[in-house]
Amino acid sequence: MCVPMAVAAVALAAASTGIQAISSMQAAKQQGRAINAQNEQRQKEIDRASTAETNDRLREARREQARIAVAAGEAGLSLSSGSVAAMLMDSAMQAELANDRSLANRESRKAASAAEAQARMPARLTPLGAGLQIAMAAGRAYAANSGPPTAPSN
Repeated sequence: MCVPMAVAAVALAAASTGIQAISSMQAAKQQGRAINAQNEQRQKEIDRASTAETNDRLREARREQARIAVAAGEAGLSLSSGSVAAMLMDSAMQAELANDRSLANRESRKAASAAEAQARMPARLTPLGAGLQIAMAAGRAYAANSGPPTAPSN
């Protein structure tokens, strides 16, 4: 084949591979953005659920402390008596421990969500990788089109 045909084949192969590399890089970037947006939404959901859980526990602790105070009052005990104060402090401590567990679970769920999002990220083509793909495509095209010249047939 003649040299101009080989050069044209090399140019065409390089151009088409370059376009494929660029579109692949853009698609990976868009997919990464979508995964990041989804992860941000998941993080917000985790925060909302944790906040709701904490608020529910605090409301329940206040109800329990009110029941303790009412029961102590009905029994004629002072709220400052040792046993009533100990029960009130125990109730507050249990609520605080439950909230601490909830916060630890929230952080664990957020870390798991971030790790899952990272695992779903597509492999990105680097500019060096794109250049190598273009060079390889051009080399293959040149090798396929630069064989010995053939004699024209009559």
